[in-house]
Amino acid sequence: MNHVTVAELGTEHLDEMTRLLTMYRTRDAKHEDHLTKECRHALERLLQFPNAFGLLARFDSHAAGFLTYNWGFSTSKGLPIMRIQDLFTAPLYRRLGVGSALLRRAAALAEERGAGRMQLETDLDNAPARSLYAAEGFEWIAQKIVYMYPMQGWNS
Repeated sequence: MNHVTVAELGTEHLDEMTRLLTMYRTRDAKHEDHLTKECRHALERLLQFPNAFGLLARFDSHAAGFLTYNWGFSTSKGLPIMRIQDLFTAPLYRRLGVGSALLRRAAALAEERGAGRMQLETDLDNAPARSLYAAEGFEWIAQKIVYMYPMQGWNS
């Protein structure tokens, strides 16, 4: 029987997470020969950053996907906000419940912390992701627009 488990990301998961993050980033890699090293370094920094966290999903015993998140705070609501930064499922494990398991574990963590909401962003043309988010109860806020201010490392 196939089974999805989710664990909080720790240093013991670096090799598995590096493979998954490299797979996630391959589509936009500028220098693929350095990508694995860059991904491992990014994950090491994530684990050291006091406000960033990750979840690793396994399908049976195989690393199948990840979710990274950080915490913000809504001054208007007076409550924490979980901001999901990345959600990725390896192609072999898509449509098998991995993304749902990661989002549900994130929701449980957000509830435990007393969050007022979870939020995430995706590309408008990412129909599979948008379908998953809707199925898991996320609502598209059409009147919101995302602005970003480019800083160090923006396009590197």
